[in-house]
Amino acid sequence: MIRGMVSRWWSQPGVRMRIARVVVVIGVVLGVFGVFSARYGFLFAGIIIVGLGAGLGPARIRKRRE
Repeated sequence: MIRGMVSRWWSQPGVRMRIARVVVVIGVVLGVFGVFSARYGFLFAGIIIVGLGAGLGPARIRKRRE
């Protein structure tokens, strides 16, 4: 029951867009911090997190085949 409620909530494009934006902003902040502090591990982590945030967007929703 909980699983169905969470999957319905997660599949809404507005919710996925907000979460994707938050993840991308966190990645950008990490990347900028990494560039200005010369800590390239943070830069690398920021790039990876931005990519993950882009993959979370509402365009990635697939309809289930049942």
